[in-house]
Amino acid sequence: MKRGIFFWALVVFFIVGCAVAPPAIEKKDVAAPAVKPGEEAPAAPPRLFEERDLLLEGVARLNLPERPDPEKARSIFLSLIQRYPQSRWRSAAEAFIRLIDERNAFREMSRQDRLLVDKTKTERSRALQENDHLKKAVRELTEKLQSETAALAQENEQLKRDIQRLKALEIELQKRERMLR
Repeated sequence: MKRGIFFWALVVFFIVGCAVAPPAIEKKDVAAPAVKPGEEAPAAPPRLFEERDLLLEGVARLNLPERPDPEKARSIFLSLIQRYPQSRWRSAAEAFIRLIDERNAFREMSRQDRLLVDKTKTERSRALQENDHLKKAVRELTEKLQSETAALAQENEQLKRDIQRLKALEIELQKRERMLR
C-alpha cells in the first residue's frame, strides 16, 4: 500500500514539476452581441482550459482517497490525447497512460508470481508428504526384511543341526549294519 501511495505521489510530483504555469487570462467584460429576431445565437466558445481540466480530472481519479480509479483516469487521458493532439498536456497524459499500463503489468506479474509461489508451496508440500510416505514404506520394508532375515537365519541353523543329526544317524546306521553282518 505504501508503494502505491509513494508511486502516485512521485507521479504527481513529476507532473507538477514539469508543468508550465498557465498564462494569465484577463477577463474582459464583453457584452453579448444582440441577436436579431430570426437569427440563431452564436455557438458558445469552447472552454479555454478544457485540456487542463481533463488532465486534472484524470489525476484526481488517480488520487481518490477511498479507491483510486486508474482505468477511468486512463480513459480520460486517452480522450485528452485524441481530442487535443497538439495539447501541451499531451506528454503528461501519455506519461500517465504509460505509468498506469506499467502498474497494471506489474500487478499482473505480481499476481503470476504469487500463483507460482503458491504452486511451488503446494508442490513442495506434496513432495514432503510423498517423501514421508516413502520413508515410512522403506522403514516398514527394512523391518520386514530384518525379521525375515532373522527367521531365515534361525531356520538355517535348525537345518544345519538337522543335517548334523542325520549324518550322526547315518554313521550309526552304518555301524549297526556292519555289526549285523
